Amino acid sequence: MLEIPDVIKGILILICVFIPLEKVLALHQQNLFREGWLTDLCYYFSGYFIGKGTIQILIVFALLSQGSIPMLSRFVSQQPLSLQVVVSILIGDLCFYFAHRLLHTVPWLWQFHIIHHSSTNIDWLATVRVHPFEQIFTKACQMIPLYWLGFSTEALAIYAIFSSAIAFFVHANIRIQFPVVKWIIATPEFHHWHHDRNPKISNKNFAVQLPIIDYIFGTWHMPQGENPTKYGNKLNIKTSYLNHLIYPFQSIRNRFNIKIREKI
Repeated sequence: MLEIPDVIKGILILICVFIPLEKVLALHQQNLFREGWLTDLCYYFSGYFIGKGTIQILIVFALLSQGSIPMLSRFVSQQPLSLQVVVSILIGDLCFYFAHRLLHTVPWLWQFHIIHHSSTNIDWLATVRVHPFEQIFTKACQMIPLYWLGFSTEALAIYAIFSSAIAFFVHANIRIQFPVVKWIIATPEFHHWHHDRNPKISNKNFAVQLPIIDYIFGTWHMPQGENPTKYGNKLNIKTSYLNHLIYPFQSIRNRFNIKIREKI
């Protein structure tokens, strides 16, 4: 019997879970095959293999380095699995928070991250619109500290599943609110503001799992009873996957050439 590849299983599960949810609980009414859906589908398949390859490289890196502090690594790996998972989520999202802020504040990094903010429709499929460079960068920032600290394989596996699941969840086009949960775990109500078309608002809510991190660092934004109405940026018309791949390099080159001409 022919076995279905994991990459196909994954997209089928996501379709079965989120399409009905977004149909019944839609925050914004939009077509199923909305603008850019084919581009995002390309991102899903490429991102799956890039992510898998990145994890394998990080595992080899961790095995070769054997942890930066062996005593701490042994201590961490001996803790109960439940505690390891909780702490890994905290450390992982804290690392992601700072990496995410860099993507917004360092001009050449923003040229890669702007692609994730280019969709005018935010839903579960928009989650995967991430340039390969950014995907590798953020994954390394999240996972390398966890490998170094010696979290068990089981804890890292659970963290990886949780991280992927919540990423799709917070982008979902659903209107349901979570009065208590939203203060503990990131929700669509929290993350959608990060995709607001207004740059002053989109430079908020950098955490993707724990809103408390944004609250602590003064970047929390979630007005009571309100939701963003417009998403996207100047790349809205560039819905080609290949255009997205080369855009950051063209943009960085153009900025570099402009600076050279200004000096001349």
